[in-house]
Amino acid sequence: MDVRGQDFEIIPFGGGRRICPGIPLAMRTLSIMLGSLLNSFDWKAEGDIAPEDLDVEEKFGVSLARLLIVGGLLLAWTLLQWVAINKRSNKKLPPGPIPLPLIGNLHNIIGDQPHKSLARLAQIYGPMMSLRMGQITTVVISSSAVAKQVLQKQDLAFSSRTIPDAIRAHNHHQFSVVFLPVASRWRSLRKILNSNLFSSNKLDATQHLRSQKMQDLIGYCRKCSQTGESVNIGQAAFETMINLLSNAIFSKDVVDPYANSGKEFKDVVWDVLEESGKPNFADYFPLLKRIDPQGIRRRIGKHFDKLLHQIIKGLVDERLEQRRKSPNGSRTDFLQVMLNTSEEDPQAIDRNHIQHLCLDLFVAGTDTTSSTLEWAMVEVMRKPYIMNKAKSELADVIGKCTIIEEADIGRLPYLQCIVKETLRMHPPVPFLIRKVDQDVEACGYFVPKDSQVLVHVWSIGHDPATWEDPLTFKPERFWDLKMDVRGHDFELIPFGAGRRICPGLNLAIAKLCTMLGSLLNSFDWKAEGNIAAQDLDVEEKFGITLARSLLSFAFVYSVVYIITAYNNESRKAIASSAKKTMDYVGGLLLAGTLVLCIGWFAISNKCNKKLPPGPYPLPLIGNLHNILGGQPHQSLDKLAQKYGPIISLRLGQKTTVVISSSTVAKEVLQKQDLAFSSRTIPDAIYALNHYQFSVVWLPVANRWRSLRKILNSYIFSGSRLDANQHLRSRKIQDLIAYCRGFSETGEAVNIGQAAFETSMNLLSNTIFSKDVVDPYANSGKEFKDVVSNIMEDAGKPNLADYFPVFKTIDPQGIRGRVGKHFGKLLQQIQGLIDERLEARRKSATTGSTDILDVLLTTSEENAQAIDRNHIERLCLDLFTAGTDTTSNTLEWAMVEVMRKPYIMKKAKAELAEVIGQGKAIEEADVARLPYLQCIVKETLRMHPPVPFLIRKVDQDVEACGYFVPKDSQVLVHVWSIGRDPAIWEDPLTFKPERFWSSKMDVRGQDFELIPFGAGRRICPGLPLATRTLSVMLGSLLNSFDWKAEGDIAPEDLDVEEKFGITLARLHPLRAVPIPL
Repeated sequence: MDVRGQDFEIIPFGGGRRICPGIPLAMRTLSIMLGSLLNSFDWKAEGDIAPEDLDVEEKFGVSLARLLIVGGLLLAWTLLQWVAINKRSNKKLPPGPIPLPLIGNLHNIIGDQPHKSLARLAQIYGPMMSLRMGQITTVVISSSAVAKQVLQKQDLAFSSRTIPDAIRAHNHHQFSVVFLPVASRWRSLRKILNSNLFSSNKLDATQHLRSQKMQDLIGYCRKCSQTGESVNIGQAAFETMINLLSNAIFSKDVVDPYANSGKEFKDVVWDVLEESGKPNFADYFPLLKRIDPQGIRRRIGKHFDKLLHQIIKGLVDERLEQRRKSPNGSRTDFLQVMLNTSEEDPQAIDRNHIQHLCLDLFVAGTDTTSSTLEWAMVEVMRKPYIMNKAKSELADVIGKCTIIEEADIGRLPYLQCIVKETLRMHPPVPFLIRKVDQDVEACGYFVPKDSQVLVHVWSIGHDPATWEDPLTFKPERFWDLKMDVRGHDFELIPFGAGRRICPGLNLAIAKLCTMLGSLLNSFDWKAEGNIAAQDLDVEEKFGITLARSLLSFAFVYSVVYIITAYNNESRKAIASSAKKTMDYVGGLLLAGTLVLCIGWFAISNKCNKKLPPGPYPLPLIGNLHNILGGQPHQSLDKLAQKYGPIISLRLGQKTTVVISSSTVAKEVLQKQDLAFSSRTIPDAIYALNHYQFSVVWLPVANRWRSLRKILNSYIFSGSRLDANQHLRSRKIQDLIAYCRGFSETGEAVNIGQAAFETSMNLLSNTIFSKDVVDPYANSGKEFKDVVSNIMEDAGKPNLADYFPVFKTIDPQGIRGRVGKHFGKLLQQIQGLIDERLEARRKSATTGSTDILDVLLTTSEENAQAIDRNHIERLCLDLFTAGTDTTSNTLEWAMVEVMRKPYIMKKAKAELAEVIGQGKAIEEADVARLPYLQCIVKETLRMHPPVPFLIRKVDQDVEACGYFVPKDSQVLVHVWSIGRDPAIWEDPLTFKPERFWSSKMDVRGQDFELIPFGAGRRICPGLPLATRTLSVMLGSLLNSFDWKAEGDIAPEDLDVEEKFGITLARLHPLRAVPIPL
């Protein structure tokens, strides 16, 4: 029997995978210490206590040292979390009230009227303010000018939506057009809606269905009129809208106002609205999402299940059965269109999307319209002169007691004014909810990544700077005003604006006008109980539609007073609401406690969705211990061999997914390229806000596309590279001359350093038409040093990247140092640009055709495309990205060729035969040198310039059957793919011949070989890099024989790697050029 975890009768060190890893040391130490003490002395107890009297009482506890370590770590983590949550960055956030610990500014909006609370705060802090709702940064916009900036000028940056926790039930957020990100799938679904349901042609074609529902509504009211009963206006409108939508979608009613049929459908829609309207702690404190503390997501899931998988699925199945029996059926409703589209193109819309789209339409299109109609009726009844004026217009134009058709609306201007005024004072949703996926600057303020943005439509509609007497219902204000609700006039945006504008706007306006007009034209109205018109109250009840809450949804509100049932119920509702507020305060305190208790659990514990496999993370550090050492790329390769081609790790606080096979890489970089197109931004790149201007780090949006277009068209296009080939040819000649000087003295050349300086001058000539370094002298040393320093500092492991809570303090000072290097390099670049601008000012025709001249000309012609700031940052990117990568690859190529003399001999023979021994190689010659190309490809396979392609997902994504959570870092392990024995025979051997008969290329189409990346984020400098590598390597081999310094045998040249931002050789190659 032993203590090593195999014999469970004695397990002092534990057993299984959690067994104490220090067993071997503990056993050795205990045995040696005990043996040494016994072997060196005899022993007796102090005070002559008899041996049998020695007590064996135990004292339970934990070692003080351990307690101090664990306690200290937890305290540090808690403090840093608090600093990260509450400390405002040095950037200028919008003003706002100071947040309290844990709850932030929730206390500022507690109550039944949070929209009014925010309007009052806007009066204090201005039209753009920031608050912290629990753990969520929220920016509230309360003026039309700022709304226009956000919804029109910067619409794409603000186009995402915060996804409430409740909407994650049944993964609804992955299929719902309301919550999908603005990408291909969203555009496809919006196109289907706009073309086949809400287009003018389609609305005209289905007008008879809506007209029939209007007659049903009037018939229902007439029956109540004959019996003297009151009508619940909101309920009647709600049922009418449900049937109106169900006829447009399914060509049938789903509820009957006279009977109980369809009650389940109506009830489940109400239940979804009711549950979604409750404040959810999981939306204020994302750490609570894992436990769903109020059970809201679970209950919503049950309602969604009924609506999706029972009711809607039953209706779809019924239609499919009809189509099977009668393939040539005559139905033309929306369901038929969707099924036809799905059969023709399953990629555009599938069965899942059809069902979730139907759910969206019912939840979004019912309560919004019915509550607005209810408000319109209240306001009209409160002011009899408005009702008389509207009825008079209707009688004159349509005829008394006639049902209004949609075509009549254009002839009823006063009715339209009433609807507009209702939408101004009582918009269907008081907030338009947006979110920013990247840091954004708007109106001079900084809006941090992942902030929720609330465009306060209710406040804008009550703004006294825009509206005279804004609290009074006056339809006449629109009589001579051409303002409309279609998203162009930002003083009135009840349906939103920009690309996220409500697609059902046209239908909603038509239905509001026809329903209101028909009700007014068919009956006179009075409040139940003979309440005087002026006594009708307009108290608001803050609730929800379209399943959104204050922090994560868009709200709607309806009238607490319901026309049909005015008694003590409304008073009770208000009293009940006050009680709920007190419960809410207590709940916030409970939530705060829960956040502290489960914070670490939430960070460490994997979610219940199927993440890729991977090693178990340790507390706090996660899997950092798995990659510690000088070769993390090799450590990750070993993990991939154990856990598979797609693995997940937690590096500190960051979820990281590593992809090590060409098949999975193709899925990510080609099939789902857009979803994986973002990049994790290292903390160092935040220096001088470089990430906001750099084409390397910008998100895939308009600015990025514009800069990439400039790069591809004016810098790296084939014609442009051909035009400035003579500049590069001169730099290659300079490199050969530099090596020749060493050849004559028998000294060794530092290959990497020489290639680095050549690459810098090659780029500087391409950009500025001049050298920036001199290999023979000290001139330009500062330029060279600052680029080297950037690469060195940016390549260091940074705690702030593993633990974002450290970003506020930059513990290693890396961001600060990189900022200084950026400043120096930008200063030199600015000097070169100023010099060129001065030359252009003095002479309109400078004769220069380099990149800088092209960029300056483009900027003068179209300042929106590229400005001075972007030109400077683009130059910085080119120098930092285009020097070290090229020089390292050339150094590796020389090492590998020198290690295998037969390869060098074969390459030199090809060069002598095609070019002529000792002659300079031109770029046009490369195509005639297939073996040289094979050497370059093999070098890029074994020694890619960067070991990882770094991507990030901005939304939850599924790839290869695994769940990749939002904000995960994704590393495509290029180094590992290039050494995959499943693809490459004898992958650790340098064999250029493997490419001799292979058509495989490095241009991003063959995912077994992607040293420059693939997809939309492929390196734009690929054409220049491949030209330069081939010409530099060929020229060095064709001009000299080579041997290692110190007469090291070729086979003894080491291939040890030095990990950094690029993959360099650990020991610089020093080689002696021998004259031919």
